[in-house]
Amino acid sequence: MLSLEDLQQKTIGLLCLATMARPRSDLGRLQYQDVILKYGENESLLSAVLHFRQAKETQVKTITLGPIEDISVCPVRALETFLKKTTGIRISLPQDHTLFLAYIMEVSKVTSIRPSTLANWVKQLMRQAGVDPNYKAHSIRSASSTKAVARGNTIQSVKKHANWSLNTDTFESFYYKPTAANSTSTLITNSILTPENLITLGAEAEETEIVVGVPIKSVIRWRLGWLPGGKPKKCKYQP
Repeated sequence: MLSLEDLQQKTIGLLCLATMARPRSDLGRLQYQDVILKYGENESLLSAVLHFRQAKETQVKTITLGPIEDISVCPVRALETFLKKTTGIRISLPQDHTLFLAYIMEVSKVTSIRPSTLANWVKQLMRQAGVDPNYKAHSIRSASSTKAVARGNTIQSVKKHANWSLNTDTFESFYYKPTAANSTSTLITNSILTPENLITLGAEAEETEIVVGVPIKSVIRWRLGWLPGGKPKKCKYQP
């Protein structure tokens, strides 16, 4: 059984990969009231709908996720569990409080997180997984979207899912990194949410593995490789 703190970290990691959202400005500002779980007959979980509000953007961005077969790495199941386990500590929080919480293990101090806090947590997860600390939290967006295309999804469908404009080349210019040789902003994933319970951030090279959390069936397992050629270059795109 994961602690509430570890469950929050697991949910953050899985949602970063599955939504391809910006850790800081999207997930870091995501409000609890803007997360909707949809159920079907017999209370079966159908989907999770996330609405991202942006002060400088006129439209709310929406991402819908469906549950996957492997519940140990299912973002929707993790989110459902996290919501259920934090219901009681949200009672005294304002209506616009964030989905993810600071001081989650101290009920008297629990509060909304700052966007920068979530970005730092994502960096910590990446560092625990063995990713070079020079990579920013934002790099995970490039890694997951690139792998989605590599696994057979069209660029247009990935752009639509992650709310990139279909009429611009932002994704192709700054995020899509199809080979290790061309990668300038991120490690390329070997696999995302694979049947083997692995979430991978890496390239073909010597691998290392680390487990985040406790019992093995209740964790995110990261298997990583290092890009050849030394230290990564700085990200070209900043949120």
